[in-house]
Amino acid sequence: MRPLSQTLTDLIGFTEELLTKPARHHAFAADITFGVLAREVRHADKRPAEGIRCTASGVAIVACTEAFFAGEMDPGSRWLSAIGALLPILRGEAWQALRNEKEAGGEGYRRS
Repeated sequence: MRPLSQTLTDLIGFTEELLTKPARHHAFAADITFGVLAREVRHADKRPAEGIRCTASGVAIVACTEAFFAGEMDPGSRWLSAIGALLPILRGEAWQALRNEKEAGGEGYRRS
């Protein structure tokens, strides 16, 4: 399993694309990428935290995205508004997850 920080970073990218191009996701609401990200976030949320827990916003974004996909997928959807509000929190949690991994011995952390 890949590091949580990488999963959250990928979820950030997916979320940004969903917010800026919601119509693009009409054709593939059950996108494999989202399914993998959702599974990884939920799995990480069930594991004991090795530092500050960093999965709350990811779990919330996954739930809101699933609700958006299950509905009319309207670009003015309240679910997209909720996702947009959660995105800054997700960015902070992804950063915290990277710090946790660095402190835990470098898993997922690579020096450039």
